[in-house]
Amino acid sequence: MSIETPAWLNTGVRVMALGDSLTEGWPSTYGGFRFELYRRFIAANLPVNFVGSLTLTSAGLPDPNHEGHGGWSSYELRDGRRSDPEAGNVRTWLAAGHPAVILLLAGTNDVYTTQGDDAIAANLLALVDRIRELAPEAELFVGSTPPLADSYLASRIEHFNTLVQEGLAARMLQDTRLHSVPIHDAVSVNDLANDGVHFRPDGTGNAKLADAWFSAIRSTLERLSTH
Repeated sequence: MSIETPAWLNTGVRVMALGDSLTEGWPSTYGGFRFELYRRFIAANLPVNFVGSLTLTSAGLPDPNHEGHGGWSSYELRDGRRSDPEAGNVRTWLAAGHPAVILLLAGTNDVYTTQGDDAIAANLLALVDRIRELAPEAELFVGSTPPLADSYLASRIEHFNTLVQEGLAARMLQDTRLHSVPIHDAVSVNDLANDGVHFRPDGTGNAKLADAWFSAIRSTLERLSTH
């Protein structure tokens, strides 16, 4: 899978896709939902420049940059990994990428920890707060964490999402550049690969993710593109 490079590549709104392996696109090699999202940018004639320190798992994309860190929790995205300090954290990534729009999708790895739902929700909201502190002018779109096939983990995801949405709702009253995106409701366990976590490369899950993101961010991109 590949996309013909548009003439306006890297000339538009700077967009950072930030998160874990779902943002990376694994186990696809073509970019996962980022590939599908870029197709929608082209169809809508919206110049976008993906930014980020990583380019792996993006063989089909003419603009491969992202910040999808496979296996990382919300806490690690915020403060970095002790086992890999050179990989950086949200502070270093935002400083280097200067995004105008941020697409945050995290939380999947958090539910595998022994921490309670309150604690992992607080970790994700702390990541949101750190991003707002570091990039207050950026438009931040926070996707709800997608479902998992395991019934116990799926119930944790649902409770975790409820807690996060409550925290986001309170913050959004004071922050017009903060947005919530119903990613969880856009897909189902039928879209997942055999591992019950990631999206099948040959299925429709990544397209559904892209549709949810695009619906949420299109008006913002159109507004920013006119400046």
